[in-house]
Amino acid sequence: MLMKKIFIITGISSLLIVSIIYLLNPAGIYQLSEKTARYIPHQEVPSGTASLKAKDCGACHMEIYQEWQTSLHSKAFIDPFFTAYLKKDKGDPTCSVCHTPLENQSPIILSSESGSYDDLETVPNPDFDPDLQKEGVTCAACHVKDGVIFGPYQEKVLNAPHPVAYDDKFLSKALCKQCHEVPSKDFSLMNEGICGTGMESNTGIWSARGFICQDCHMPTVNRPLMSGFPAREGRKHTWPGAYSTSQLQKVFSFRAEMREDNLTIRITNSGAGHKAPTGDADRFIILDFFWISDKGQKTQLESIEFKRQVVWQPIMFVLSDNRLSPGESTHITVTKPSDSGTLYVNGTYHVMTERSFNRLKDNYDLYEGLGENLKNEWNIQRPFIEQQKIDVH
Repeated sequence: MLMKKIFIITGISSLLIVSIIYLLNPAGIYQLSEKTARYIPHQEVPSGTASLKAKDCGACHMEIYQEWQTSLHSKAFIDPFFTAYLKKDKGDPTCSVCHTPLENQSPIILSSESGSYDDLETVPNPDFDPDLQKEGVTCAACHVKDGVIFGPYQEKVLNAPHPVAYDDKFLSKALCKQCHEVPSKDFSLMNEGICGTGMESNTGIWSARGFICQDCHMPTVNRPLMSGFPAREGRKHTWPGAYSTSQLQKVFSFRAEMREDNLTIRITNSGAGHKAPTGDADRFIILDFFWISDKGQKTQLESIEFKRQVVWQPIMFVLSDNRLSPGESTHITVTKPSDSGTLYVNGTYHVMTERSFNRLKDNYDLYEGLGENLKNEWNIQRPFIEQQKIDVH
């Protein structure tokens, strides 16, 4: 009887605490706060350039522009999952400030003395450029500041037709962390925040060796910056990531060992400089291991899912997270099939669960206006390993 009373009292106390937190946090977890990213302040068009638009940059920097067009950066605003979640979250700026980073790309100007929704003011942006907004993470978001175009070159004379300057952030993780490290916010017990890719990259084998984000996501290339200029070392502007099959194939390595009748499969994050998957908590990866006998019979052995599960309301916290940090390993042990044969693995990257997908599709106009080709481009299930052989030692 005493234990029952304690249980009831504890339950009532927990409910009371949760209710108080919910009342104190009426705007929900997505709040403009001191820890929330901000739009990059309004930028003027640098002299010698036609506009801030990527296509005008591409008039001279043609190869870079063409690479950018193929990237997810260029699609950040039209990403159907982003637009659906934006409707769901009633236009909250938390995601917009990274998907369309420039104030010039926003139809409203946000201001708040305290950094809270309680006194958030929005006024129409007289300098809003809807065409620039459609460009998502456009060239100017990284390269333009106060009428100057910044880059990674330290030469004092570049003979450029517009003002140029050097910024060492292009040679560090700082450039990427502006958006790929969304800090933890109020009413949150999450150390790494909603998107902790930057923080995840601070530990592990690649960080210890001095690697930065650009080493994997912006491959080096030797070419002129524009026609008529000398070739120099630069980087491609493609940013392959989770939607790139070849990039995902670099993440995991496998080793299998036989011990009597048991087969132990070791899985290592040997190729990613952050956890896999990273970013949005909706994402997860499933690895399926199977055995094909010499006679062609397929036997499913085991599956493992790498995922971070987050509780969003009324307090944000990580319920579970079994994703592997850079260089970290885990293993599974299964009973070896009696027939001789070969061990294989399939891998599938999931943007979200079917349930989340259907909720967005049914309630928030997911895929609205998209043709069949674009629907396929934004498929939520992406196989990246298909029947990869694993040697057994």
